[in-house]
Amino acid sequence: MSTPLKVLIAEDLPSDAQLLVRELRRVGFEPDWQRVDTEEAYLAQLDSGLDLVLSDYEMPQFNGLRALELLGESGLDIPLIIVSGTIGEETAVEAMRRGAADYLLKDRLARLGPAVSHAMAQSRLRREGKQTHEALRLFRALIDQSNDIFEVIDAESARFLDVNERGPAELGCTREEYLSMRVFDVDPTVNPSDWPQLVAGIREAGFLEGEGFHVRKDGTSFPFEFSSRWVRLDRDYIVAALRNISARKQAESALRLSEERFRQLAENINEVFWMTDPAKEQMLYVSPAYEAIWGRSCESLYAAPLTWAEAIHPEDRIRILHAAKTKQKAGTYDEQYRILRGDGSSRWIRDRAFPVRAADGTISRIVGLAEDITESKSLREQYLRAQRMEAIGTLAGGIAHDLNNILSPVLMAPTLLKESAKTEHDRHLLDLIEQAGRRASSVVRQLLTFSRGSGGERVSVQLRHLLKEMVDIMRETFPRDLEIEHNAANDLRTVMGDPTQFHQVLLNLCVNARDAMPEGGKLSLTARNTELGAADVKEYPPAAPGLYVAVSVTDTGHGIPPEIADRIFDPFFTTKPPTKGTGLGLSTVLGIVRSHNGFITVASKPGQGTTFTVYLPASPASEEATSAPSAGAPSCGHGELILVIDDEDSIRTATRLMLEQKGYRVLTANEGAEGLAIFLKNHGVVRLVLTDVMMPVMGGVTLIRALRAIDPKLRIIATSGLTDQTQYDELKAVGVNAIVAKPWEVDAILEAIREQLTPSC
Repeated sequence: MSTPLKVLIAEDLPSDAQLLVRELRRVGFEPDWQRVDTEEAYLAQLDSGLDLVLSDYEMPQFNGLRALELLGESGLDIPLIIVSGTIGEETAVEAMRRGAADYLLKDRLARLGPAVSHAMAQSRLRREGKQTHEALRLFRALIDQSNDIFEVIDAESARFLDVNERGPAELGCTREEYLSMRVFDVDPTVNPSDWPQLVAGIREAGFLEGEGFHVRKDGTSFPFEFSSRWVRLDRDYIVAALRNISARKQAESALRLSEERFRQLAENINEVFWMTDPAKEQMLYVSPAYEAIWGRSCESLYAAPLTWAEAIHPEDRIRILHAAKTKQKAGTYDEQYRILRGDGSSRWIRDRAFPVRAADGTISRIVGLAEDITESKSLREQYLRAQRMEAIGTLAGGIAHDLNNILSPVLMAPTLLKESAKTEHDRHLLDLIEQAGRRASSVVRQLLTFSRGSGGERVSVQLRHLLKEMVDIMRETFPRDLEIEHNAANDLRTVMGDPTQFHQVLLNLCVNARDAMPEGGKLSLTARNTELGAADVKEYPPAAPGLYVAVSVTDTGHGIPPEIADRIFDPFFTTKPPTKGTGLGLSTVLGIVRSHNGFITVASKPGQGTTFTVYLPASPASEEATSAPSAGAPSCGHGELILVIDDEDSIRTATRLMLEQKGYRVLTANEGAEGLAIFLKNHGVVRLVLTDVMMPVMGGVTLIRALRAIDPKLRIIATSGLTDQTQYDELKAVGVNAIVAKPWEVDAILEAIREQLTPSC
C-alpha cells in the first residue's frame, strides 16, 4: 500500500521532476506534487501543507541554498532534500549545515527512498516527538563526557540519529558529518545487505555484543567493542555503546609479540628453560632442548613433573632434590649433577633456578635454566691436567739439567777405565755402571722431551724405514712367543721431525705393547697416508686439517681398564711395578707427538687389546729421508789443543782425562769469563772450544759471541744439559759448529770433535 506524500519539487527541468516522482512511486510513496522553478512560485507553495521539499541545487532563476534560506525564514518544519546533477563534498556539507535533511545525486536516485524516509522520520520527531527529543537531550547531557561512543541508530535505514561528542572526536569529523552517515559508511564489518538480518537478530535477542572497527575520516581505523540494545519508542531504534579498545589491542599485541619472542628464544637456545609452580607439582613450561639433553619427551615431563629427577645419577639425586627444596625459593640454587639418558650415556648438567614474585611479594613460580656442560667440563679437566703436567714438566726440566751434569762424568768414566781394567770382573762392573748411566740418561731424555719437547734438528723422515728398523730390533730382543708383523704403504709420505725422537715414540709404544702381552700375542705396526678434516682434528689442538701419516701400534693384550683410561698419559703414572717402569713412557710419547704438531688416539677394550695411533703432519714434498744418524768410529787426537769450559768440576775433570787419553791437549776453565781469558792467552794455538751453555758470571751464548768476534774461524762445540729447539736455534745463530746434548758418551763427543778437526786418525 502506497504512502501519500505531498511534495514540492524545485526543478527547472520537467523531465528530472518526472524522474523524482517515478522513483518515489517505485519505493512506495504516492506523491501529490508540484514543480516550481522560481523564487516567487516556491514561496507561493510553501504554505500548502507540504510533507517534503525536493530542490535542485542550481537553477537558472533559483538555487537550493536560497530555498533552504526561505524555508528557514518561514518557520515551517518541512524537510528539504537537495537533488543535484553535480555537487562537491564541501557544497554538500554546507547545505547540510544550513539545514538540508539530506543530499543526493540525480544519477544515484536509488538513495531517494531511504533519504525521504529518514527525513520524514526526523520531521516527525521534531513535530510530534518532543518528549522523545527531550529524552535524547538528557541522554546526550549524561553521556557527552563519556569516553565511550553512544549512538542512536534508525533500525530501518541504518542512519545515525544521534551521537555523543566522543563519536565525532574518534572519527575526526564534525557531528553533522557523523549524523549524515550510515552504519555501513564507518563500519566495514557491516554489510548493507546483511543489515535487515542483523536488525532482526537484535530485535529477537534484545541486544547484541561483539567487536568491530570504525574507519576515521583520514582513512585510519580503530577497533572497538560494542553493546547494542533494541529500543522501541515511536519507531524502532538501536542504541549502541562503543568503546575504543586500541590500547587494549596494542597491549594484547605486545603481549603476543613478547610471548612469541620468549618462545623463539626459549625454543632455539641449547639450554633447557623450565618453569614450575612453587610446590613443584606442576610443570608450567619446558623448552624443547629438554628432549635433546635428557633424551625424554617434554610431554612426559608435563605429565609427571618429577621425572626429571629420576634421570639424575643415584649418587647425586639426594643432594639435588634437597637443594631444589631448600635453595630454589631463596634464589641460591646453582648445582651441577649427572643425568643418565635412556641410551645409557651420561651427561653433566648445570642447573640454576630463581623465584618469580607476584605484586604482593609471594612466590608465584620458579624459573630455571639447565645446560649441558659435559664438553666444557671435559675441556676444563683437560686444562687442569695440562696445568699439572706443565708444572711437573717445569720441575722435571730443572731436575734433568742437574742430572745431565751429574751423569756426564758417570758415562765417561767407565769408558776410560775399561782400557786399564785388569780383570773380566772389573770390566763387567764397569759395564754395569755404564748401563745404569745410560738407563738414567734415557730417563733424563724422556723428562726433557716431556717437559720441553726438546730435540735436535728437524729433517724430512721416512717412517717406513723406522718401522723396518723397529721390527728388526723387536724380533731380536722381544720374546719369541710374540708374533710381530708390520705393513707400511709403499707411497708413504715423509714427515718433518727428529728421527731420534720418532724412534723413541715407536720404541715406547712397542715396549708397552709387549708388556701388555706377558703370555704372548700379536703385535702389529702399520703406517698409512690419510687426510683429516676440521671435524677430525677438532679435539686435538694445535693439529690442523690436512695430509697426515698415521702410524698404529696394535696388541692383543689385556687392554686398558676404563677407570684409568684418562690417566695413561699423565707423567709418572704407571700400573707396572716400581722396578718395571717410570711412568714417563706415554707422557714422553705425547710430548714428542705434540711438539711435532701431531696427536695420538687410543682404542682399547679390556681383554681385547689396544691400538695407539700417532698422526703426524705429512711433509709438503715427498722426500726420502734417513732414520737416526749412525755414530762414526771413535777418533783420536794428534796433540790438538782443546779448551774445555764447564762450571761442573767433575765434568771438566772427566772430559780432560778422556781427551788427554785420546791424544789431545786440554785447557780448562770453570765459567765463560775465565775461559775467554785463557783463550786470549792461547789465541792461535787453541784449535777447538768445548763449552757448556748454562754457566754463572758469563754464560755460553755470550762467550761464543765474544769468541766469534775474536776468531771467526774458530771451531766451537756447545754442550748443555737442557736444550730445546729455541736454544738450538739461538746457538746456531751465534755461530756454533756443533751441539752435543748432555749427558754425552765418550764416542759421541769424540765423533763431534773428529768432525770439526782434521786430519782424522
